This record gives sequence, structure tokens and C-alpha cells, in this order.
Amino acid sequence: MTRPALRLIVILVVLSAWRVLAAAHLNMELFADEAQYWTWSLTPDWGYYSKPPMVAWAIWLGTHLFGDGELGVRAASVLAYPVTAWLLFLFVRRLFHAEANRDTLAFWTGLLYATLPFVSVGAWLITTDAFLILFWSLSLYLLTYALESGRWRDWLLLGGAIGLGMMSKYSMVFFGLGLAAYLAITPARRRLFLDPRPYAAALVALLVTLPNILWNAGHHFVSFSHTADISHLDRALFHPDALLAFFVGQFAVFGPLTFGALLILAARPRTWLGDDRLRLLAAFALAPLAAFLGLALLARAFANWAAFAYASATALVAVTWLMGNGRRWLRASVVLHLVVALGLYHAHDIAAALDLKLTRGTDPYARVTGYRALGEATAQRLRALPGVRLLNDDRKLFALLRYYARPYSDDARFLNPSGVLDNHYALTADLRAAPDGRFLLVSASDLGERLPGWFARVEPQAPIVVQPYPNRTVSYRVWLVQDYRGR
Repeated sequence: MTRPALRLIVILVVLSAWRVLAAAHLNMELFADEAQYWTWSLTPDWGYYSKPPMVAWAIWLGTHLFGDGELGVRAASVLAYPVTAWLLFLFVRRLFHAEANRDTLAFWTGLLYATLPFVSVGAWLITTDAFLILFWSLSLYLLTYALESGRWRDWLLLGGAIGLGMMSKYSMVFFGLGLAAYLAITPARRRLFLDPRPYAAALVALLVTLPNILWNAGHHFVSFSHTADISHLDRALFHPDALLAFFVGQFAVFGPLTFGALLILAARPRTWLGDDRLRLLAAFALAPLAAFLGLALLARAFANWAAFAYASATALVAVTWLMGNGRRWLRASVVLHLVVALGLYHAHDIAAALDLKLTRGTDPYARVTGYRALGEATAQRLRALPGVRLLNDDRKLFALLRYYARPYSDDARFLNPSGVLDNHYALTADLRAAPDGRFLLVSASDLGERLPGWFARVEPQAPIVVQPYPNRTVSYRVWLVQDYRGR
């Protein structure tokens, strides 16, 4: 093993250990989506309402290995990002194998990626992006073998990796766009448009994804319709404000210096069009990013949706900086990203050292503060009411209560009077499927006037009051209800 490779492994181990220790120290609560993915992991399947199954499988594995606390739920993500950085190291070393400094190029690519802002955030959370980018990077690595050797085996392995990416997040389909863009701008490669091997790889990817497609076919194609819904493709076109928000957000996702460098490279294609290796990196970075810029203009795109494009973008920026006179920019980016991570991971410690009292407006973790206390209070209520099941009417709050009110939330039900299948719990835990019995309804909404029309018996209970900050309290309404008749 070369010295740069060993050095990168040591850095990745240290970074991961820092992240785990800092997370344990902060003891951050789950986001609603994380709690939802955890509920999915309780029943491993080929698909779920809004996403393919990889994230649920990863949580299942993580919780079985490390326990079902927050760190166990997030364990797979903590591991996925350094593995991705290592795959990018291997990818760049393979792509630039003819260069004498290939290990240096690969080292800085892996290091830069490992410190990117979205990686520092993502390594603390369990999201679908962690596994999408992992398999995206693996696919880039396998693509270098397929393009060089032309062997059927390498193309079929590439198809398998793409399929696993599709089982992580449907955005993996943009790998095909990146490949098409690369072939289109590379005259010597255009013959592959008529070669059966790339299409065989696509077929393998489809076969790997087939179980999820079949699951969707048996569940009203809810995952695919949800993906279209959140993109707002059926609404009015042209949203320059959304485009601007998405564009500005990329400076936070990829880092200000690195995204600035990527913009310069996009504006100066002559710097990379003459090198087949840089052309490949640019195609897999710029083509998907351009597609999401278009989506942001025409409908909607969240800032993290194009994060997978930054796998190859990291290599493109790092390599061009190293090939030119940009080593100081590369070092400055890494240092800046580490400073951002330091502030992110130790915001509470820094505030305490400065004797600052964090409020909902100043605490970066305000969105995930208070639900542990709510869950504990809800569990106490349920413990005092044997045979009563938890009931909730909001997807996010249902997921958080399901996690933090354990074990008394194990048979929780979802109140869904409209009958619309617009979330996972409407699909799997609808109260109408088991309407009889007594339920403790905990809600952030005032449902009091409607409840007598839905239930045979309604008994208002004392609210649950949570005080996440000295200057803020949150009150949740509670009712004891019996026998749902609103179906």
C-alpha cells in the first residue's frame, strides 16, 4: 500500500471516530425522516412509500449490530461516507493510472470529498443520499474498467452497481445521463451508443431494481408517484426564485471555494475538453447538475438533490487544481470545510464556552429538539392505560412518537379520515384497518370539534407540554378515543 493510500485511510478513520464521539456527546435526536426510515426497517421489504429499500435495510443492519439508539440507527451512514471517499480514491487512481502522481491526485480527491459540507452533515444522519453516492462512486470505478477493457463481465458488474444505486434512490438514473453526455462529447467513444454492452448493463440494473418495481406495482406505484409529487412537475412552470435558491444552496452543499471552482470549469470547457479523463469527470458532474438546475427552474429541487454529482465534481476540482497552480485553494477548501464541521459538531460546546444561551432561533439543532421528551411523556400516558394504543394524525410526528414512545407505541395507528394514500403510514397503519378499541390520540392540531363525528367516545385529556428551551414551550393536545366510525 502506498503512503498516500495509508495516509488517507488513517485520516478517514480519525474523521469517522471524531464524528461518532461528537454525535454521542451531543446526543442529537432523530429527524422525522430518520425516524420514518427506522420504522421501515422494522419490516424489511422490497419497497416503501416514498423511497426504495436500501436505507431501511441499512438501518436494520446498523441497529442489529450497534443497537437501536440514535447512533445505531445512523451507523450505516457513518460508515458509508468514508467508504465512498475510499472508492473515489480508487477511481481517480485508476482513471489517472498513467500519471506519475496518480496517488497524490487520488489522495486529495478522497480527502476533499471526506470533508465536504454535505458529507459532514450527512455522516451524522441516516439518509438515502449516503447509499446513492456510495453506489454512484462504485459505478464510476467500475466504469473505468468497462471502458478500458470492453469485457462483458465489467459492463455487467457496472449494471449491478447501478441497480444497487437505484435500490438506494431513484436519482441513480442520472448515471445514464452522465454516461450519455460523456459519450456524446467524446468522438472516440460514440460507437458505444450502438454497442450492446452498455444496454446489457442497463438491463442488469433493471433486473436488480425489478423487485422494487414489482413492489410498487402491488402498491399503486406510490414511490414513483411520490417522486413526481415532491418535484411539483404538475404545477406552474418557471420559478426563477426557486432556481436562485437551489443555485445558492450549492455553495453550502459543495463548499464555497469548490463550487466556485466548478462554476469556473463549467464556464471554461477548454480546460477539460482536451483530456478524456477530465471529460468523463465533467460529464458526470455537470450533466446531472444542469438537469437539476432545469428542474429547479421548471418545478422544484431541494439543495441536496444533486449531491451525487459532487462525487465526480470533487475529483474534477481536485485534479484540475493539482494539475494547475491551485494546491493552495485545495488546502484552503479542506481547512474551511473542517472549520465548518467543527462549528456544526460542537455548536453547543462553543455556545457554552462563550456563555451563550441557545434558543430555537439560534440552536442549529432546534428542529430535532423536544421529541424525545414528548415520546417519554406519551409513553408514560400509555403505560398508565393498559390496552390503549397510540394514535396520531401527522406523518412526521407519528414517526417520531413511534420511535421515542417505545415500547408502548409498537401497535400505533394512523388517523387518516380522508383515506388518501399520501404517506407510508396511510399505506400500512391506517386506523380504518383496525378501527375498534381505545386509542390515545396525541396531536399538534386542534381536532376537538371533529372527533365526536369520528369516534363513538371522546374524552379530552390533559395536554402534554414540552419545554425544549427556557423561552419556548410546545403543547400537544391529547384525547382518549374509542371505536373509530368515520370510515
